[in-house]
Amino acid sequence: MKHQKEYAKSLAITAVLDTGIALVLHQMVLEDATFLEVLVVSQLTGLSICSFVHLGLFISDRVQHGWMGACIAAGLISGIVSGGVLSWGYLAIMHDPDIPHYFSRVFSHIAVFGVVFGVPIIYFFISREKLAASEKKIQDEKIKRLTMEKEAAMTSLRLLQAQIEPHFLFNTLSNVIMLFDMDVEKAKKMLIDVNEYLRISLERTRQEMITLSQELDLVRQYLDIFKIRMGKRLSFEIKDRTGLDNFSFPPLIVQPLVENAIQYGLEPKVEGGTVSIDCWQDNSMVVIEISDTGCGIDENESQGGIGIDNVNRRLSAIYRQKATLSLTENTPCGLKAVIKVPI
Repeated sequence: MKHQKEYAKSLAITAVLDTGIALVLHQMVLEDATFLEVLVVSQLTGLSICSFVHLGLFISDRVQHGWMGACIAAGLISGIVSGGVLSWGYLAIMHDPDIPHYFSRVFSHIAVFGVVFGVPIIYFFISREKLAASEKKIQDEKIKRLTMEKEAAMTSLRLLQAQIEPHFLFNTLSNVIMLFDMDVEKAKKMLIDVNEYLRISLERTRQEMITLSQELDLVRQYLDIFKIRMGKRLSFEIKDRTGLDNFSFPPLIVQPLVENAIQYGLEPKVEGGTVSIDCWQDNSMVVIEISDTGCGIDENESQGGIGIDNVNRRLSAIYRQKATLSLTENTPCGLKAVIKVPI
């Protein structure tokens, strides 16, 4: 299909050039012939040359590029001969010229001007073909490079995610073990809840993207587990005011921030505190705010470690510069983490 479009475009350009050549020939060489006759002969010759040269390029492209010059020369000669035969047919219908007159006055001019004007026209088409081939090669290399960059980014994301999952798992199992020393019944219930949570979590976190609602459901289950251990010392609230039921979102982005809020913010406080998650739309962005009433940024600004660092790196890898994560003080106390991702 592409070759056919290029061929049609070449014929159109050739037809325009043939008209200009006909004007030159009629004014300077063939003044005794009518312009219509010169125009028809010029078009028949030019279009024949164009067709045969395109055929030669097609053959050289399919056989061997080193034969391009020979195929073009053969196309030029074949086009001149074909144009001459067609022109003879046209003039025979109009005037019934004798063969000697045709060869001396018509075909000789067709051969000469076919070469004179055919060579630069062919050079134009060859240059255009080479330019198109170069652009295609550049485009292919660009696509290849982007594909390799995407694969590298996905590999990096999987490594980051693989770091987060054991980190969460070890912390959760450590909490279960600690609870066994304080309340066996609560520990058993927590272990059952952890088992169910891990079953769902591991299935979803193996996916590149889930939905925001699924991520919030996992966080809700995670907080339910911790509430068994902390009791009244932990309260939480989760709001999704985005109105986007199927909004695509990467897994394990919100949870590490909630985990940090509990581990470094609420657990060190005797009275515990509250974790609040609020999601809403702000123009073309989805804003996810995770706040706690814990120790605050002054006391745990050096904490967070792998969780916050990996969330930052994963957001950067997935959304480039379009997503942000910021940490600020919460009022009246605690820490506030704000994620912004494009819709």
